[in-house]
Amino acid sequence: MSDKTQHTISSWGYEHPEVKGPNALMFFTWDLSKTIENAFRDATEDTLDLYLMQAQASINELLQKYIDLEADPETFDGQSIVLRLEKNEDSKTPLIALQTSAHLEDRIIKMQSRVKPGHG
Repeated sequence: MSDKTQHTISSWGYEHPEVKGPNALMFFTWDLSKTIENAFRDATEDTLDLYLMQAQASINELLQKYIDLEADPETFDGQSIVLRLEKNEDSKTPLIALQTSAHLEDRIIKMQSRVKPGHG
């Protein structure tokens, strides 16, 4: 189980020396995005269900890495992210939705509002 199976994806946020503390959530959101992108790279409309389970396992593993690293226990401990497919009103292709535990979602929203240029 190596993170280096594809050499194009070598820099993960959890490998960064400054992953602990206030930066942890920013690194996590990058890693989460990359994890989802990687998981569904080869998926088609007909195989989304199969890839969903694989993606969920990868997300669980990613979240656990941040917990094990004690990157920011106040943010990550006891939190969860659940993937599901939702119907898309505009097209027949389902959307991949993230259901994030309330505490983690709140932390992400606050972090994003601080990071956005010209916000506030």
